[in-house]
Amino acid sequence: MDLPALVAFDFDHTIVDDNTDFVVRNLLSEDQLTDEVQNLYLTNGWTLYMEKIFELLHQNSIGLKEIEAAIINISPTPGFDILLKELHSLGYEIIIISDSNSLLIDTWLKSRQLDNLITKVFTNPAQVSDDGMIKIKMYHVQDFCKLSMINLCKGHILENYIKERLEEGIHFKRIAYVGDGKNDLCPVLRLSENDLAFPRMDYPLLKKLNEYKNNETCKVKATIIPWSNGSEILDNLNK
Repeated sequence: MDLPALVAFDFDHTIVDDNTDFVVRNLLSEDQLTDEVQNLYLTNGWTLYMEKIFELLHQNSIGLKEIEAAIINISPTPGFDILLKELHSLGYEIIIISDSNSLLIDTWLKSRQLDNLITKVFTNPAQVSDDGMIKIKMYHVQDFCKLSMINLCKGHILENYIKERLEEGIHFKRIAYVGDGKNDLCPVLRLSENDLAFPRMDYPLLKKLNEYKNNETCKVKATIIPWSNGSEILDNLNK
């Protein structure tokens, strides 16, 4: 069966107009975020750093309800709630590939009644322990992609998903990838000439793609369409 397109989205600064990890971290005061904690990111990576942030939130009696309230309060990027609904109604398949975590993404999507529009979410798994602390794990541990972080190669995830759907009898006429950050470069580089890449205006992905324009060994094949709101993406996909 042929479907019009698979549209893969990043989450932070793409579907939502903020960074969910930063929103959660900002629930802590500056004196609770010591230099030792902040340096964890440089030495141990982002996922282990966020693991420590959730531990600190728990230690300072900032519970699940307060965390969820902060996440629910994040605004969608302009036009993105409408974009997701329109794409779903037009028969596009939608997935999310994000370096946030499953609890934060699920909380936000359900609060906006958008969760039923998403076929699958690929992200770091999170769960709440018996004592109420959020614990996260790496989505996977990889050493094969130098463009990606150890815990999440978005390009690998995207390619595997397309392959799995093909084995299930689903063929996408076109792939579109929508993102903003440096870790969105890998999936964009794996797109074909028939595909579309949507980097957010004034964000790192667009700058990176401009750097790769004349890179013969690792060339961008997809059509690049910068965007600043959801309606621009919808208009271009409909074309």
